[in-house]
Amino acid sequence: MSEPKQVKIVLLTGYLGAGKTTILNHILSNTEGIHAAVIVNDIGEINVDAGLIKDGGYAKEGDVIPLTNGCLCCTLSNDLALQLGDLADTEEFDYIIIEASGICEPIPITYNISAFCNQSQHATNHSHLNLDNIVAVVDCARMFEEFHNGADLLDPDIEEDDIENLLIQQIEFCSTLVLNKTDLVTPEQLHELKALVRGLQKDAVIVEAVNGDIPMSELINTGRFDFDKAYASAAWMDAMEHPEEHEDPEVLEYEITTFVYRRRQPFDLDKLNQFVASWPKNIIRVKGSIWISQDPEMSFVFEQAGKQVQFYENGMFYASLPEDERETLLDEKPELRAEWDDELGDRQTKLCFIGRHMNHEEIEAGLDACLTEYVSDEFDY
Repeated sequence: MSEPKQVKIVLLTGYLGAGKTTILNHILSNTEGIHAAVIVNDIGEINVDAGLIKDGGYAKEGDVIPLTNGCLCCTLSNDLALQLGDLADTEEFDYIIIEASGICEPIPITYNISAFCNQSQHATNHSHLNLDNIVAVVDCARMFEEFHNGADLLDPDIEEDDIENLLIQQIEFCSTLVLNKTDLVTPEQLHELKALVRGLQKDAVIVEAVNGDIPMSELINTGRFDFDKAYASAAWMDAMEHPEEHEDPEVLEYEITTFVYRRRQPFDLDKLNQFVASWPKNIIRVKGSIWISQDPEMSFVFEQAGKQVQFYENGMFYASLPEDERETLLDEKPELRAEWDDELGDRQTKLCFIGRHMNHEEIEAGLDACLTEYVSDEFDY
């Protein structure tokens, strides 16, 4: 019996108009003998990108699979798995390139692809799939204006808040980051943008491009993707784990800084909401866990990108669990036990801030003014 064929996957992400389809066409038109299939996701009923790829003459019928009327990270996740399996089992392709819609979140898609790839590794009669690279494509001119000039370049039917959030998520979660359309910005603007990107994403390989023209070695057969490494490459995550190590000269040159706010007091949620609504606009990204007085036994995730703020439950604090259950969990997480407080346990707020020209002391003072005392109901009758 022959060995199962190894089929590698590249996921292309990036906002509308960043240049994903142009890069995809470069891959399909390669002269290096690599045969790639394509899955293209467009939200509308008509898959425009799939048409462009076919019309460009870079792919033959059957090589391009359009997935329409939905998003790969939610409604089309099952369709994606089916198409991946079918394409791999033809044994005609070395690669499957997935072009995600410009408004897809990368992490849920990657979860789905990774899970299917793991299943394929245990199959005996089918090709084995491997997620090789996640490529985030950034439009340099648009990103510069989005974060520095404040121009409204967005489609009037799409909320600005959502776009800012998506742009940051796509930058934070990738293994290769393409700064496309570098000819549309000055060298100084490009240098500044690279600092901004590195302020959000510490590990991805950054590649500069004009019209999506990138060496194939930066896109395929890279071996760059590892889920845990990609998740930890977000600068906010790194700062949480290593607050003393995250700064670098390129980022500091433009006063893009990061700091972690930690407190062992809960927030009054009403006061916090008022402060967040008016806090400095030069805060680019905030993410972490918070403790609030209105629900003191529940840990919440707080996440902000641009003007968008999300706040949702993250599970009960371990300190609120029965002692035997709590001890079992602490034995499994020695890092949590290391910072355990004798009185408060793991109840705390831990937020990472990333921004430009931030006044750390002013932000901390504003947050401190939102804190209140923790009153335990342990002895209430």
